[in-house]
Formats: sequence, structure tokens, C-alpha cells
Amino acid sequence: MSTRSDALPSARWLSPIGGLGRAVLASLAYVGGVTLLSFAAAGALVRAGSERADPPAGFTRTMVRQLSWMLALGLPLVGLVHIAMGSFLALQAYYGSTFIEGTGAVVGVGLLRNLGGMMTGMTLSGILAARMIPELQQWVRPRAGGESRRPAVLGLPAVAGRLVAPRIAAAALACLLLSQWGVAVGTLVGWQASISMMGLPTETFFLMMTRMLWFRDVVGLAIKGLLFGMLPAAICGYEGLREVARSQEDGPQVAAAGSSQADPGVPLAIPVFRATCLGIVAILIVNLSWFMLVYHAVPFYGPTLLKTPSP
Repeated sequence: MSTRSDALPSARWLSPIGGLGRAVLASLAYVGGVTLLSFAAAGALVRAGSERADPPAGFTRTMVRQLSWMLALGLPLVGLVHIAMGSFLALQAYYGSTFIEGTGAVVGVGLLRNLGGMMTGMTLSGILAARMIPELQQWVRPRAGGESRRPAVLGLPAVAGRLVAPRIAAAALACLLLSQWGVAVGTLVGWQASISMMGLPTETFFLMMTRMLWFRDVVGLAIKGLLFGMLPAAICGYEGLREVARSQEDGPQVAAAGSSQADPGVPLAIPVFRATCLGIVAILIVNLSWFMLVYHAVPFYGPTLLKTPSP
């Protein structure tokens, strides 16, 4: 009796370690699932252009349809976000700088180098999660008779790659275009703010902006724009298909009963919220990695409006 009572406190002390281990394993499994789905989508993308695959027109038609609603929803939201960012950067340059001539560099370079693509990707993450996950769940949801529309393989529908590939491609193109749109809107707003509040000449604004630009800033906007669209789309695709695969594993009758009794808004909100947050986290990690590897892997002092400190 005493031996059993002495073992209980040690089990309580070890329980946090078990919880941490389960969290690590779940995280690795999640990353692995998203990676496998991305590889499946890449394989479907390659096969879509081959002669042996299904007609590429189906892939192109789906991608264009997906791209249309992404741009329709993203253009006003991204523009609104960058109106705030452009005006904020102009005010920051006005109140925080020792000279107002650097306003163009603060606004234009700040948006092009870092904030434009990152804020666009974060905005698109919420849009993709709210639209893609219900769409994918509806497409592969079991029928009323209990049979699934598509068979499941390794926890995901067998046609997962073909389902997600056009959506990932559309999200990459949408984020690339929306990033450029956001940078243009933010720069124009910052330019108008510098004119109205500081009386800064237009020539000075854009001259200082172009003087501070690097070629890697333009390349970075393109590369990060593609990545910031692909990553949230892959996560949303995995979330949308994983929930249906789990319901199939539990049994069609259980899934049908649960879907009829539960509130349809509550279970859907969980994967949408999770996909949005994980997409934003992925964007932050990639953005920080790009900054550290591309900008800090070379001599730190590049084009600047200030005098380079002596070593």
C-alpha cells in the first residue's frame, strides 16, 4: 500500500513531460502531414502538364476560379491594410527621424523589403482559411447514405494532391499580385501623407526611396510573395481534408450522426482558426529566416542615408 502511494507523486511530476512529448509528436505529425500534402500537390501539378494525366484544362480552370475569388476578396482588404501601413510609416518617419528627407526610404523600402509581403500573407491566411476549408470539407464529405465521395489513403483522401494543387498555385499567384498591390497602395499613401503633412517634394520622396533600394528587395518581394501564399494554402488544405479523414476513420454512421446533431458553426471554426494562426506563424518564421539569411549573411551596411560607422 505504501509503495503504491509513493509512486503516485512521481507520476504526477512526470505528467508534464508526457504532455510535452505528446505535443512535440503532434507538432511533428502535423508538419509531416502538411509536407506530404504539399509533395502530393506538387506531383499533381507536374502530372497536370503531362499527356498521360487528366486534361490540364481542368487544373487551369480550377486555378483561375480560385484565383478570381482570392483577388476579389484580397484587393480591398490588402489595400485597406496598406493604407494604414503607409500612413503609419510616413508619420513614423516624421516624428522619429532626424530629417524628413528620408521619409520615402522609410515608407517605400520598409514596405518592399519587409512589411508589404508579410502583411499581405497574413491577410490572405485568414481569407484562405475561411473559404478553402469549408469548400474542401464539402467536396469530400460523406454522403447521406454513409458512403464517402472519395476513398481515404493514409488519413487523407486519395485525390488530395489533385484537390489542393490548383488552390496552392492560385494562392501563390494571388499573394504575389496582392503584395505588389499592397506595396503600391502603401507607397502612394505615404507619399501623399509626406506632401500634406511635411511639405516634402515628390522628387525627394522617390529619390531617397530608389537610393535605398536593393535588387534583393525586389527579388525578395517576389519569392516571399509566392511562399506566403503557398504555405497558408497548404495548411488550409491539410486542415480541410484532415477533419473529413478523421470522421471517415471513426465510421460513416458516427460522422453522419455527429454532423446532424452538432452545431455546424462550432466545429468548422476550430480548423479555420487553427489554420489562420498556423499560417501566420509560418509566415513569421519564413520572413525572419529570409531576413537573417539574405540580409545578415552579407556585409551589414548596404545603401544608407546616414554615414557608415567606421569599424
